Amino acid sequence: LASTSAPDRTTTFLYALGWTQHTVGAQNIRTMAMIQLLLGNMGMAGGGVNALRGHSNIQGLTDLGLLSTSLPGYLTLPSEKQVDLQSYLEANTPKATLADQVNYWSNYPKFFVSLMKSFYGDAAQKENNWG
Repeated sequence: LASTSAPDRTTTFLYALGWTQHTVGAQNIRTMAMIQLLLGNMGMAGGGVNALRGHSNIQGLTDLGLLSTSLPGYLTLPSEKQVDLQSYLEANTPKATLADQVNYWSNYPKFFVSLMKSFYGDAAQKENNWG
């Protein structure tokens, strides 16, 4: 690694499922990013950490909403028990268990409203629950 990652060269790390499908998969990718930061390759032309996708349904189906069981962006479909927007958002937005807890999915209401705006454009208004 040291001999190929010289100051006059830029390196990119390419990875596929083999690196991520482990109990330490997230740490594998995090380690690659830290090495790239240390080598000065982040933000450089030809540098960085890049995922290789084997086929379209590895991630594309869920990202693009092609599964009948979810909405784009990993959002859950409403159920018959969720009779309005508020009950849907409450059921799908995780509650903080610790003070000042940071949680990506605490933004679920923002994600859902953004999705509705992308579907309905200017017709998506607060008055009609964004739909």
